[in-house]
Amino acid sequence: MMAGLGPLLASLAAMDVAAFTRRLKRNAALYALVLLFLLTAYGLLVAALAVYLAGIWGAPMALLAVAGGALVLALAVYLWVVIANGAEQRRKREAATSNSSKALMMTAALTALPLLVKSRPLLLVAVVGGLGFLAAKTMGASSRRDSEPAE
Repeated sequence: MMAGLGPLLASLAAMDVAAFTRRLKRNAALYALVLLFLLTAYGLLVAALAVYLAGIWGAPMALLAVAGGALVLALAVYLWVVIANGAEQRRKREAATSNSSKALMMTAALTALPLLVKSRPLLLVAVVGGLGFLAAKTMGASSRRDSEPAE
């Protein structure tokens, strides 16, 4: 964890804060201008659709159709957000469950440590088991790397 934090902290220390704030202010102003033009274009597009449909169906039906379409789009976006939030909450719960079981195993291992240190045969079994586990992990990782196709 700390190995990944070191380069990040070094880049933050080397960053020119004044240039960063200038760029941030400039980008914020330009994005606000882009948003203004996009909203204007959207409003004119909806108005053009309403005028076109008014020529076909009449003004009240055209406005109802445009409003109904906007309502359907809003409901679709809302459902999309609800589904995405549910999936994120499920992933968080699964990660918390996984982390809690890892913490429980670590607590059990630390609880058994004094017993292992006092008993030579148990200590020997624990060391051999740990080395076997590490060997199996490294063998599994190298065989997975070898079996992946080269890009």
